[in-house]
Amino acid sequence: MSDTHTVRAPRVALVSGFWGQNVGNAFFNIGGKWILEQMFGQGEVEFIQDQPGYRTFHDQLKGNPKNDVEYLRLLDLDYIVLQGPLLTTGFRHLWEPTFKALTARGTRIILLGAAFFKFRDSEFDAARSFLDEYKPALISTRDSESYAILSGWNLGVPLYDGMDSAFFAPKAYTPFKVAGERYYAFNFDRYPEPTITLGAQNPEADFSFEADGTRWNLTTPNLTSRLAHRSKVQAYLGHLLDRRKLPAELNGRMVIRPEHRTNPHMTYKIYQHPNAVCSDEPWTYFTIYANSALTLADRVHACVATLAYGNPAMLFTPSPRAALFARVGAGEIKTRPVQLDMDWLENERTQQVAWLRSHI
Repeated sequence: MSDTHTVRAPRVALVSGFWGQNVGNAFFNIGGKWILEQMFGQGEVEFIQDQPGYRTFHDQLKGNPKNDVEYLRLLDLDYIVLQGPLLTTGFRHLWEPTFKALTARGTRIILLGAAFFKFRDSEFDAARSFLDEYKPALISTRDSESYAILSGWNLGVPLYDGMDSAFFAPKAYTPFKVAGERYYAFNFDRYPEPTITLGAQNPEADFSFEADGTRWNLTTPNLTSRLAHRSKVQAYLGHLLDRRKLPAELNGRMVIRPEHRTNPHMTYKIYQHPNAVCSDEPWTYFTIYANSALTLADRVHACVATLAYGNPAMLFTPSPRAALFARVGAGEIKTRPVQLDMDWLENERTQQVAWLRSHI
């Protein structure tokens, strides 16, 4: 007997991907899908690949690669959802053909957990022009700075001062527990891991704070740090030149070193120091950060995941994209480890979902 039951195709496309070049993208992709399922229901939302022009080292002002089919423009959708720091100078160049085709057929655009990338006037001008032409059904930002800028434009669309979607990842995935003592997670993909000494305060240290029952003194290696601040390419050179023997254990805990980039796969860098781990899927990382006694990282979303699962984290990056932490009361994350009030976070998540539901 044949099965005559048919499953209706999802009507909400959540663009996602590039997990290999930055698995943090997966963190807000997965959290975003949970949010959208609360808005539209199970079976209505599904992932689809993001624009190919977002790949590392590609000039986004050139749009998507020549001969790219612009596959997203072919989909039959009610909504297309974009996330992350997408309000860039390249926004129009990557998305206009897709938006033009989809909106002509009645598809509506949602910007969820949206933000600017570098917070420069050139970005503001480019994004405002594009959003005036292709008005989203709604915008929920991931940092209050982006919200304030967009509020001043009077776009005429519903706008919410929201959180990064990765703060919702624990609603979508329950990690495994680990046997024995929890560990420290040190995630330094671009910038060098600091040299750490424990005990008496060192007045010459770059950072000094109390954590996990002791005083931590952190000193940043000079040469490798300078190279990392110049460019991604020179950052990889800096890691090659870093001959330190970093510890496998600190303060009686193992140190685990997750790497967020598998593509390009720089084996010498990923496995340069003890207890390295790297994967092209996000579930391992969620479990790592959910079991971390303290995370030190130069990746924004390593810290977001750690905080979202209830643990302390400290961030080491000059990136303006770290603005999202002030939204959750973690504005000091670049000077010391911080931790969130989990009851407060759950209340914020509930309020955001309620607002989104009410504006669809």
